[in-house]
Amino acid sequence: MQGNSGKPASAAEVAREIAAALESAGCDYAIGGAIALGFWARPRSTVDVDVTLFLPPDDVPACVRLLQAVGGRFSSDQAARSLTEHGYCQIEFGGVRIDVFLPLISFYEEARRRRRSVELSGQPVNVWDAETLCVFKLMFFRLKDLADTEEVLRVQGDRLDRDWIRRQIVDIYGERDPRVARWDELSGETGGGVNTIGQ
Repeated sequence: MQGNSGKPASAAEVAREIAAALESAGCDYAIGGAIALGFWARPRSTVDVDVTLFLPPDDVPACVRLLQAVGGRFSSDQAARSLTEHGYCQIEFGGVRIDVFLPLISFYEEARRRRRSVELSGQPVNVWDAETLCVFKLMFFRLKDLADTEEVLRVQGDRLDRDWIRRQIVDIYGERDPRVARWDELSGETGGGVNTIGQ
């Protein structure tokens, strides 16, 4: 796959294409990662696309068949093994790496309800909302994810439901998890108070 300029397709172009393919296949989805980040904070470059497929995590063969049907390139055995063990696999689509996730925990249903339909180069696509994206960034808890979270906090300011984000992290990991303390630090540094009522 090449972009309109004849150059290799960008991650954003591939995100748009895979979203269209999933819609055509009747699969509900959400795009996350740097693509979603660009709608809630300053965009940053990326070489891959994160997509969650709302398929039963215990029906791995159905997921593999779908990824083949939409044109993904990958080893079916490796993908099936990774999906079974981790609820995650990597495929290639349009020359770009796609990180595919299945909804392994109950939080995904809340995340699904909060998705936003946005326009990506003129095409509607489903992405995580700002709060859900922050929760997933905190789940990964890498340095780049914390930097992205801080950027969302600074750009969204008072529009961000910081208490909701904190509640989700506490529900998933517990009050003593380091993610909670780091979230409190980031929220405090960007103008938000720390609310521990009911915790």
